[in-house]
Amino acid sequence: MRNRTVLKLSTAVALTALLSGAMATGSQAAVAESTRPRPAATTNSGVPALVDPDKGLAAQTPEIQGRWTDNIYFSSRVRAGGQDYGVVVQTVSAHDSQPRIVSFAVTNVTTGWYKNEAIVVNPNDYNWSTTGLDISAPGLKWTGNAQQMNLSIKVPWGSFNVTAKSRGPALYYGGTGAFSLFGQTNHEYALPDLQTTGTLEIDGKSRRVTGRSWLDRQWGVIPSDPSGWRWTWMNFNMPNGDSVALYDAVSNDGENAWATVVRRDGTHEVVPVEPLARRADRYYTSSTSGDRYPTRWRVNIPALGARLTVTVSGPRKQEITQGSGGRMEATTSFTGVYKGRSVTGKNNVKLIGDWKPATSTPTPQSS
Repeated sequence: MRNRTVLKLSTAVALTALLSGAMATGSQAAVAESTRPRPAATTNSGVPALVDPDKGLAAQTPEIQGRWTDNIYFSSRVRAGGQDYGVVVQTVSAHDSQPRIVSFAVTNVTTGWYKNEAIVVNPNDYNWSTTGLDISAPGLKWTGNAQQMNLSIKVPWGSFNVTAKSRGPALYYGGTGAFSLFGQTNHEYALPDLQTTGTLEIDGKSRRVTGRSWLDRQWGVIPSDPSGWRWTWMNFNMPNGDSVALYDAVSNDGENAWATVVRRDGTHEVVPVEPLARRADRYYTSSTSGDRYPTRWRVNIPALGARLTVTVSGPRKQEITQGSGGRMEATTSFTGVYKGRSVTGKNNVKLIGDWKPATSTPTPQSS
């Protein structure tokens, strides 16, 4: 498996070579070579991807001990009956005997209605195949491959049953599908353009939906102490066919913001982003978790000629809580300039952690 790639890497987004025996698709030497930082503006049309989109949909084996997680995230922007909906389905599997998590959230962007369900599943009631995409848990069935998948989830107040067909190439984060996140190797790729059709049922009323989804597949180790870090993730499908995934990771060591771009021909770019956290505002404080979140961001990506404003659409409070903590998974919209042309679109934002203004502390608004 090879990936036509154009890599433009700065020191801030340099990849690490910590993948000791992580992938069955290559030797340690090949992995180390592929994750070695490359000079800015280097062109290479034959950099191998370190993940396989089909095999990567199977449950992965923990590579090292630690806070290891296996995560698959499906975010949809669909329409039904003239209204705009955002739907998020996510499942997270941890190593050994820890509980598994299934999350389902629906936002009616048109009316401002929002509801979510976070389900803690006993490992004995949860199955994720090690040979392909086949996940089953109470209320959840997820099968298929990287070309087409079927997703069905049902909770007391609603359900989502769709078929998603991939259009265009996979996006490999970091250009290869492996990068360093808070000093730990993270594997991640996306199927950024999934044509989606099916039904959405809310409170007994079924709606036929059509639209576009983005699937993100991620596994690796995250820090054991979450108090010193937080991150923002955003996705963009641009009118010219580019798909862009953005990370902004903040820790006690500083802030690292960068983006991966995949074009329709499969070539990739990895480019720095101006620090995102410093350009976020319109904060509010969740009355459920106590965490603070921004609801507007100004995204500047000089290498792509991008200056975008991203704003939460629908209600401000689109937070999924588990225990004492929460995470914001919100429907958003963007407007601005990309590669010299005016653009608008719909996207999603995920926030992990408690966000604080970088230069000032405005009085938060309660949700």
